[in-house]
Amino acid sequence: MSHTTSVPLRHALVPDSAVGVKFCDTIEIDQEAHRLYAGDNWAGGVDVFDIATPEAKYVKTIKTKGGFYGIAVAKDLNKVFVGLAAGAIGVIDIDPASPTMDTFVARTEFGARSSADLIEYVPGHRKVYAGMHGDRYVGVLDAVTHTVLGRIEGLGGNLEQPRYYPADGMLYVASRTANALHQIDPTTDTLVRTFEIGVPCNPNGVAINPKTGQALLVSDNDQITVVWDLKEQKIVSVIEESGAGDGAIYDPTIDRFFAAHSEFADGPVIGIFGGDPVRFLTNVPTQRGASWVAYDRTNRLVYAQAIQAGTPALISFPLPG
Repeated sequence: MSHTTSVPLRHALVPDSAVGVKFCDTIEIDQEAHRLYAGDNWAGGVDVFDIATPEAKYVKTIKTKGGFYGIAVAKDLNKVFVGLAAGAIGVIDIDPASPTMDTFVARTEFGARSSADLIEYVPGHRKVYAGMHGDRYVGVLDAVTHTVLGRIEGLGGNLEQPRYYPADGMLYVASRTANALHQIDPTTDTLVRTFEIGVPCNPNGVAINPKTGQALLVSDNDQITVVWDLKEQKIVSVIEESGAGDGAIYDPTIDRFFAAHSEFADGPVIGIFGGDPVRFLTNVPTQRGASWVAYDRTNRLVYAQAIQAGTPALISFPLPG
């Protein structure tokens, strides 16, 4: 039995008028504007929440066609990028001075058969990288002009989270089917190497500590979490106290990894990890549908999406001591 920390969960409901058929894949926070964005397949758009206070408030749903997957905030460009169904990326204007603020201003098609799943914005290159989930390639988007720059082919199936590691200047993309990490050079947009993980992880989420080079890999279906060393390109540890989920993040202000383990055997949890080397700290029980996670630095709250009484909700809890 793993260590758990039970805390009260706050709920911010999405209005019934926004309800459709399903809910949320990914959430992301604009820390400066105190806004949380949630790709909402239920309402058919991207939900916006005001999180300036500990009580999150639903603001609006920015609608467009298609299913909604990964979200990436590009604060330097005042844009939010959204992975969409049928291999497309949508662009939302978040510039407060713009007449088109909080609207989709562009939609770029890559011609994939499957969705543009999880995405990563790399500020230094001003590019967005999208794992085309079932098409075995990563699509590359010019974040300024919204044009397709190319495809990175020859990758494993069921591509999941891309993450940029600034120390070596490489992008790492999880392949669930290949049980591997693909290393990509964003300068040339070419595949450099593929690293087999070696234990049955089949990763979904990836989060990286940029100082230590340690990466947390979220296992798809095994009750484990893998810590991978990007400097040595090998496993550091296999953690059995928490696992089986989707998304993961790292926050450098508190040196904590958060992993949304919605399929954990003891029930849905957010696994919390930290330190060097990375170690398991605690699990916080959540609820059905909590498959992604975000951290609000201002109010020191952890957020996840969920299903509450049959309708979509945003849950949060204070950072455990």
